[in-house]
Amino acid sequence: MKKSTLVLSILLILASLGSQAQQKPSSPALKGDGKVFFYEDFNWANPADAKGWTMPAGYQLLDPDDIGFNFGWMPYDSIHSILTNEPPLQSTSGKNGYLGIFLALLNQPNEPRLTINNSIQFPHFNCSAHATVVVRYETHFMNGGPGLQQLQVTVDNGAHWANYNVGFGVNHKDRPNDLAPGVPAIFEANISDVAAGMSDVIIRLHWGETTLYFWELDDFSLAEAYNNDLRLKYFTAAWDNEVPDDLVTPYIVIPKSQLNGVGGIFNFESSVLNFGEYDQENVYMNLDITKNNTVIWNKQTTPLSVVSTFEQDTMKIADKFVPVDYGHYKVSYNFKQKEAEQTPENQQADFFFNVSDSIYSRSDDSPDLGWAYLLERYGDISVTSINDYFTGSIFPITNDCEVSSVSTYIMGGLADGKISYQFQIWKSETGKTDGTPYKLLTSEMVTLDSSQFNTWITMPFDKDGESEFLKKGDLVYAGISQWDLHEDYMVRRGKSLKIGTDRSIKQVGATAIGLYDGNIEYGLGSFVRKNLMCRLNLNDHGNRIDGTDVTGLGNSLGQNYPNPFRNSTEIAFELADGSDVTIEIVDMTGRKVLNRSEGYQPAGKHTMTIDAAGLDAGIYFYTLTAGQFTQTKQMIIY
Repeated sequence: MKKSTLVLSILLILASLGSQAQQKPSSPALKGDGKVFFYEDFNWANPADAKGWTMPAGYQLLDPDDIGFNFGWMPYDSIHSILTNEPPLQSTSGKNGYLGIFLALLNQPNEPRLTINNSIQFPHFNCSAHATVVVRYETHFMNGGPGLQQLQVTVDNGAHWANYNVGFGVNHKDRPNDLAPGVPAIFEANISDVAAGMSDVIIRLHWGETTLYFWELDDFSLAEAYNNDLRLKYFTAAWDNEVPDDLVTPYIVIPKSQLNGVGGIFNFESSVLNFGEYDQENVYMNLDITKNNTVIWNKQTTPLSVVSTFEQDTMKIADKFVPVDYGHYKVSYNFKQKEAEQTPENQQADFFFNVSDSIYSRSDDSPDLGWAYLLERYGDISVTSINDYFTGSIFPITNDCEVSSVSTYIMGGLADGKISYQFQIWKSETGKTDGTPYKLLTSEMVTLDSSQFNTWITMPFDKDGESEFLKKGDLVYAGISQWDLHEDYMVRRGKSLKIGTDRSIKQVGATAIGLYDGNIEYGLGSFVRKNLMCRLNLNDHGNRIDGTDVTGLGNSLGQNYPNPFRNSTEIAFELADGSDVTIEIVDMTGRKVLNRSEGYQPAGKHTMTIDAAGLDAGIYFYTLTAGQFTQTKQMIIY
């Protein structure tokens, strides 16, 4: 069990009162405590101003290097440059516009590009009446390189600053939480140890150490913390492949033939942060694995006597769960403590995995983000085409088997006849990812067409009676290779073949590989650091309903599709037993906007359509209740 206390290297010195912010009327208060005492929606549009907007008094734009790359108001619109094409930010008040910097456009005429080092400073805040202070805003961004994004706070007029990293740990060209373009991530930080009770608090948002691409944010608020508020920060697990010190990310679907009675999921790890005002006693992590809505495996960590405010602890259950039979399994992490939790939805998380007969996959069925290999491997200006660039998932073979096909979730690309693709299996010479792989099996070649978008495409291999039979100990890579004949490298970069990726669980080891022009790339530091939606399909049909437990279904709630959406969306759900079903939708403030009964629904898979008429753009949460089963997911209307 690791313990880390959040320590800020700051000397807190009381300063004389500065100018105080004119507090806007806050958005509706949250339940109980957690009251919002400042709210900014950046509704700064002003047609009378030559630049189209006016920044309120008290704000400051800081440009110490005098490069002119300042934060500013951005209208609710797509942004376009040679390097970037982004939809509007789907924030709660996004229709009014939001704050941001479109760095890719500002740097477009510059060679070399200028490195940003700019900040926006908010008006001074009087937090003397607040025992706790929580910063919250909605955001989306992309950096060229890791970049430096900080929330900076001072209470002594800038003599000393506390710096909070707000970059979500992203890498080059990544997005916060791997969210789809336009979908906002929610940043929250408890800055009470610096700002609570202080009469002159200055807050800045700073962006530096990058030359690309953009940063957008909206709906900035300051609120009081809840009294009892534990937050689950991340969760991981690993698959034991009987190789010491070799961390393997768990499979989301694994064929029963690849189970050997030894391999299983272990090292269940999660981190909890005391985000509330009060110390929490007897804190422990509870882990359940359920099958058919029944708990079949339960473990708990030894309780901690106290987790202090701002303290973050990492807890681990090293025990191994070894699946042996077909079924849908759910792994649930939940932190518990002595006091009643006020935000229980923030201290729990789960992921699902399945034992099937034929499907071998590192992803589920719902794409979280479209990903294009040529966004990075597009070639320079002298290259006129891309040929046979392969990306695929890594699959170790535990027992002898026969492969039949590969499936890949296609999401997009320029369907003008100049992009084609082929499914392939590559095999490692040595059984290790550092060995030189060779091409083992290929499918037919297919031209990219828009009818293939947002769906799984499956193609069989050209078999030779030998290569399709894999042996115990083999290591193969199954995925998609592409040919892009666009001569303009910027077209290849921005409009190339895009496939789905999945973030069901945080990776602990590489799950994908890239092969191009004789080069091999893999690992969590590479550009292929994604759970790709590429499946290896085996010639095995021992389960009469592939991927579904023959002894019964499980209860589950699917992610709505499309998401974000404007007019209507569909929500899929699955019931283990017949039950009365209701769906409830609330907005970010907890206000109920829809409560609908679906009546009695039999066991099985179902879908319902949600009409967004009359609902404002923003983030909503939908909750399905069926008997004792309840699950909540997020959706976005734009």
